[in-house]
Amino acid sequence: MSESARARHRLGFFATAVLLGVLMASLPLSVDSTLPSMPLAAADLRVSDGAIQFSLSIFMAGIAAGQLFYGPVSDRFGRRPVLLAAFAAFVAAAAGCALSASFEFFVVLRFLQDLAACAASVLARAIVRDLFDREEAAKMLAYVMMMYGFAPIVGPVLGAHLTVALGWRAVYWFLAIYGMLTLAVAWRALGETAPERRLDALRPGPLVRTYSRIAGHRDFAGYMLMLSACFCGLFAFLAASATSLINHIGVPIETYGYLFAGCMAVYVVGSWVSARLVGRRSVRGMILAGGTIMACAGAAMAGLGIAGVDTVWAIVLPMAGYMFAFSFIVPSGQAAAMSIFPDRAGAASSVLGFVQLSFSVLTGLVVGHFADGTQLPMTVAIGIASCCPIPIYLLVVRPRG
Repeated sequence: MSESARARHRLGFFATAVLLGVLMASLPLSVDSTLPSMPLAAADLRVSDGAIQFSLSIFMAGIAAGQLFYGPVSDRFGRRPVLLAAFAAFVAAAAGCALSASFEFFVVLRFLQDLAACAASVLARAIVRDLFDREEAAKMLAYVMMMYGFAPIVGPVLGAHLTVALGWRAVYWFLAIYGMLTLAVAWRALGETAPERRLDALRPGPLVRTYSRIAGHRDFAGYMLMLSACFCGLFAFLAASATSLINHIGVPIETYGYLFAGCMAVYVVGSWVSARLVGRRSVRGMILAGGTIMACAGAAMAGLGIAGVDTVWAIVLPMAGYMFAFSFIVPSGQAAAMSIFPDRAGAASSVLGFVQLSFSVLTGLVVGHFADGTQLPMTVAIGIASCCPIPIYLLVVRPRG
């Protein structure tokens, strides 16, 4: 924990949680608010459902690529200037998506939008590590994830109503406006938290050695793979839930928005519970509890999908359980992973995010490849992902508490 960083930052604990939650919300808003519009966007741009799912994978690829960029750049130039520049780029790319006349142009701008959007998630983890020790960081991240979790509740509902009322392009105008307002808030409220500028942070040789040292650390690799499994299940739902529920089961667009929001509301409740439990229970206890719930929820969803149960609740209820478990595992796992490299918080955050998102992109491509018009590819992917966190944690991460 850096007292000088706290002095420069100036905000208190809960004000910091709100600020970081607002910043990080740009990422889930960029995903979740656009999900209800995907079928209409596909029709307007004259592409298939599989192609529009591919655009979401491109979105995630932009986020993954940005993970390796923002960490070391912020170690070199500071968290504040990098974050502000990224949000300016986010606004421009979102407006470009709204104006897209072709699917190819849309995909390129979608990539750029999310290359910019991922700055918030990378730098938020680094900022928390700059300011707080391991246990405080876990508590802070739980509160941040709770604030962050309101975006997936509001996003799909707002996106659905904007799509029905004004068309799918209105969603991207909303994102551009949100980015402008967030940029103004960050400009006024965000202080610099990086303890010092690392002049060698962008040199290829030291950078490769730093990434290798981080990724090769056994405990860090265990947390990284465990978290990646969690995100794979979530991304399978993001990639295929709209087409599965709207096109296959026949759910109206507005109803889909509310169903998705319901799953994310459970996630927010879980984040609140997680924040209250951190400090009373160990990081290990939080991960094992969350992993058990996740495995049960994912197995139930996969089993119902394989049995051919084509109902809304066979998808939504297990996914709600998955998201409750997600809120236990992810904040604790991220805080534990970041605590291993306090002197390289930006680079560690980059490696963690890059691997998580790379596995997520691969999951989206696989689900899209096997898309058959039903929910089965999605539910099987979620079932497989849900059974991985506990074995990875127990086999790779050395006990610490």
